[in-house]
Amino acid sequence: MTLVAIDGPAGSGKSTVARAVADRLGLDYLDTGAMYRSVAFAALRRGIDPADAEPTAKLARGVEIDVDRDHVTVDGVDASIEIRGSEVTRAVSAVAANPQVRAELVRRQRKWAADHHGQGVVEGRDIGSVVFPDADVKIYLTASGQTRAERRSKEALDPDYENIAADITRRDHVDSTRSSSPLLAADDAVVLDTTGMDISQVVDAVLAHLPGRPGPPTSTPDIAPVAGPGRSGVKRGADRVRGRVDYHRWQVWMYRFVRVVAAGFCRSFWRVTVEGGENVPASGAFILSPVHRSNIDTPLVAVVTRRPWLRFMGKDSMFKYRFADWFFTAMGGFPVHRGMPDRVALRTCERLLRSGQPVVVFPEGTRQSGPVVGHLFEGPAYLATKCQVPIVPVGIGGSERAMPKQARGIRPVKVHIVVGSPIPPPANTQSGRVPRKVVHELTGVLQSRLQEVFDRAQVRAGA
Repeated sequence: MTLVAIDGPAGSGKSTVARAVADRLGLDYLDTGAMYRSVAFAALRRGIDPADAEPTAKLARGVEIDVDRDHVTVDGVDASIEIRGSEVTRAVSAVAANPQVRAELVRRQRKWAADHHGQGVVEGRDIGSVVFPDADVKIYLTASGQTRAERRSKEALDPDYENIAADITRRDHVDSTRSSSPLLAADDAVVLDTTGMDISQVVDAVLAHLPGRPGPPTSTPDIAPVAGPGRSGVKRGADRVRGRVDYHRWQVWMYRFVRVVAAGFCRSFWRVTVEGGENVPASGAFILSPVHRSNIDTPLVAVVTRRPWLRFMGKDSMFKYRFADWFFTAMGGFPVHRGMPDRVALRTCERLLRSGQPVVVFPEGTRQSGPVVGHLFEGPAYLATKCQVPIVPVGIGGSERAMPKQARGIRPVKVHIVVGSPIPPPANTQSGRVPRKVVHELTGVLQSRLQEVFDRAQVRAGA
């Protein structure tokens, strides 16, 4: 297990470094500061004075907070932008100094770690000293006051350097002198002064202190994703290669062999024809996004391209048994828990795309029925924007008749596949952050294009 605790004052680079470390290790990441800001946001929204201890503590115990990697929702309201505003920034110190609030949020933070099997990167102001005193690695980041103020002014919605510098000074004083969990470096923490250092240097310095790491890493480690909430957590032989960026030669040859057999069967049994195959990029990473009407959609998708290895998400029940686990992993699959947002699977997709590999993501999630493309999950749009790769929409006509839901066998009906032209990703200019509005808009474009190719595929298949 690997739990990395990163502490430090405002503007020391905690959030940016923690995200990068989590990416390098393939772990999930928790910004505890966003949790305190969320309570402050909720208090202001309800007209509660954040300095009023009892009402604020009662609010903290009841408020619903979801801190995602790029989004924060408070009682179902997207507060990703608002919690970084000056009003919340001025209020959050009083919230963080409230012992009852801290007790509640520490409970939630420890539950987060337990849900992630003791693995993750957690950043805040008392993570190594109070929340996780037994963390595998404890890092305390600091920087000069000028450097920290400059960093915060670049991130703030109202970038007034003088006001931000004053707020940082005030926050430092409040955080370091509060009676409950004051800001300080744990006795066994590694203190890193990030003044004059770039992100990669800081990340390398943090990783150098991981158990078993003799020095700064020279490349991204190849670590398989861990079992997330709701997974069985059982480790089998295939876990050595699941989610890997690289792959073994035997896997490529096995994939090619199975693909040839599957393609031959699909073309003879279902008379599969492909329209627009030239739209599949011949090289580089992309997201293949097909409609999903049948269990045979995954092997059908493999017919549209001769790329060496298509990676795909598969529901975790597919990997339940030893042989199935080995086979689907060898075919490029990795499990996704579909009952809740699976950030581990999402992180695996990011790593694969950044390494130049194509990934198949069904935007409808589970199998649907009927001729209309309904609600789409925003995963493909998020990944496309985050990794700056195109989305290729794929319509599959006839697969629902070939093997409907609940069917135990397959039927020899005509299947036609239409591959749409790639949808380019919107420019991502916010320092790695993906604006929700951009994701919404791209998802809308994908839904429209997916409906177009699906309609054409159904007509040609006679569905």
